[in-house]
Amino acid sequence: MKRERNLFLLGITLMVSACSLIGFHRDQEPPSARTYFKGTVSPEVNQPVLEEKVRDFFDWYATRVDSLVDIQLVDNSGVEDTGRYAVNFDSTAAYLRILANSGIFTQDYVEDKKAYFQLCAGKIRQDSVRTASPYGFDADLILLSQEYEEDISNFSEATFSNYTETENGASIDVTIVYTLRIDFVIQGDRLLIDRIDVVTPEGETGEAE
Repeated sequence: MKRERNLFLLGITLMVSACSLIGFHRDQEPPSARTYFKGTVSPEVNQPVLEEKVRDFFDWYATRVDSLVDIQLVDNSGVEDTGRYAVNFDSTAAYLRILANSGIFTQDYVEDKKAYFQLCAGKIRQDSVRTASPYGFDADLILLSQEYEEDISNFSEATFSNYTETENGASIDVTIVYTLRIDFVIQGDRLLIDRIDVVTPEGETGEAE
């Protein structure tokens, strides 16, 4: 069962990562930390700081998840058994506004989610028959899991590992029921989440080559 879940999570991660292969991902390398520091006091970056940032993210998610899942991102344009799906871009815009206004994520993270919605919309339009669930929308889009309520119940038991400093921030692995790799970048005087990936038991994130 764990292997099936890991494979599912990896598949979701690959779909999110696929956006970068079709030109939706940001085209340029992010500026260096020196650029972010200009005119600001740079935030401290170490493992305890990142752990606290992850807990802040978990607290935000736990209080916002009901609002997020209540947004109907996909419309059913016909009767339940035969109707075709369609991405509702008014709804996706509302979803993206919540992320953008959170103070948790970078604009690049939000733009990647927007690109993901566009990718899914294209795949759904190509489907000639109705599937059990619309392409790309069978899991939570932030935690990349179908069992987000179980994930929330395990937030307090999260463990941290593999802290790594990068050119303009740091990343850390966070294990709840499964393991997420969360990348933070420095923007001004803040540390913001730039990417979230699932880590397999083999240590891979499923990021597209």
